[in-house]
Amino acid sequence: MTLDPEPIFKKSMQLLTYLVTDIGPRPAGSAAENRTQNWLEEQFRSAGLTTLRFPVSYQPDPAFFPYYSIAGAGFALVALTLASQGWITMLLPFLILLLPEMMMGIQGKLLPYKEGSSNLLVLPANAQPRDLDVIFCAHVDTARAVPYGPMGWKKWRDKSLYIMMRVANILIIPGVLQFMGVNITGVFLDMSIGAAWGMAIILVFQDIWEAAASFGKYSPGANDNGSGTALLASAALALAADPQPVLKTGFLFTGAEETGLHGARQFAAYMKENSLSCPVIGVDMVGVGTTMRITTQCGTLRPVKTDTPLNELIKRADPTAVYHAIPRRWGDYVPFAQAGIPATHLENVGTPDSWASYHTPKDTLDTIDDGMMLHMSGVIAQIMWILEKDKHNPVK
Repeated sequence: MTLDPEPIFKKSMQLLTYLVTDIGPRPAGSAAENRTQNWLEEQFRSAGLTTLRFPVSYQPDPAFFPYYSIAGAGFALVALTLASQGWITMLLPFLILLLPEMMMGIQGKLLPYKEGSSNLLVLPANAQPRDLDVIFCAHVDTARAVPYGPMGWKKWRDKSLYIMMRVANILIIPGVLQFMGVNITGVFLDMSIGAAWGMAIILVFQDIWEAAASFGKYSPGANDNGSGTALLASAALALAADPQPVLKTGFLFTGAEETGLHGARQFAAYMKENSLSCPVIGVDMVGVGTTMRITTQCGTLRPVKTDTPLNELIKRADPTAVYHAIPRRWGDYVPFAQAGIPATHLENVGTPDSWASYHTPKDTLDTIDDGMMLHMSGVIAQIMWILEKDKHNPVK
C-alpha cells in the first residue's frame, strides 16, 4: 500500500494541535501522559486497529540533580590544586566528556521506581506482536522545563558543554607544565586559577537557578516529541484503511522516555523475552529544520551503534538525510540496540530557535515547521513502501 503524504501531514497537524493545546505538558506518570495514551488508543481502536497497553514503572525526575555542579566541583578541584598537583587538570576533560553517561548511571542506581506510566503498541487488525515486520517508536511524555531565559542565557546553555570542554582543555597546559616540574607563578597561574574558579561558580549557579526556575514546570513538547507522536499516529491511522497489509507495521508510543528511557527499556526487555526481533525505528523531534538526520551512534564511554543496513534503507527513503553521531543525548532506540534488536533513530537538524526552546516552556506549536512535517510524512511513507518491496529480503 502506497501512502499519500499529504493526508498524513494534515492529520498529524490536527493531532499535534490537540496534543499541545488541549492536553499540554505530559510528564511521565502524570494524568496528562495517561490521558494522551487513552486518547491515542481511542483513535486507533475507532479505526479498527489492534492496541495493547503495557504498564511501565519509572524513576521520577528529582527536584534537584547536580548535573552541572559535578563539573563545577571538578573545576573547583583544579583551582585548589593547580599550583601543586597539576596532573589533576588532565582528568577534567574526561569528567566533562563522560558526565552524561555517569549521571544516567547514578540516576539508574539511586532513584526509586514508581508505577503509573505505560506503553501503547498499535498493530494491524487482528495482528499479534510476533507478526510485525517493523515497529516505529515515539515517546509521548515531555521533559521538565528548564528556564527559557534571556538571549545571553540561551546562548550559554546551548554551548555550555562545548565551553566547559574548551576551558578544561586550556587548563591542561598549566597542569602539564606543573607536572613536568616547571614552576609556574605570576599572571599565567593566577589567570588559570581564576578561570577554573569562574567556571566552578557559573556551573553551580546554573544548576541552582535551573532547578529553582523549573520546579513543577514541564515543557509542552510540541517538537519534543509531539511531532513524532502525531506523525506516527497519523501514519497508523492511514494504514488502517488496508485490512490486509503486506507489511505488518507496528507503532509503539512509549512513556517515561524523558526520565530515563523507561518505556523503551521495558518494551525492549519484552521483545527479547518473547524472541521478537523486528527492526525498531525511533522518531523524535522531527518538526523543525531543513534536513533529517539518521543517528549512527550515541554516547562516548560505551557508544551504542544503530543498525547499518537499517540506516542505509532509510537513506534510500530520503537521500538528502545526513548521518549523525550523538555524543551526549540518548533516545528510545538505545535499549533496543543494546538488546541486539536492529534499531535506529530519526530526528531533524532543527534550528537555533528550536534548540533554544528545547526542554523549555517555549516548545510550542510556534516552533513547528509545516514544510518539515510534510517532508517527514513523505519519508515515513517511503520507508514503509521500501520495506514492503524488500519484504522478501528483510533487514531484520
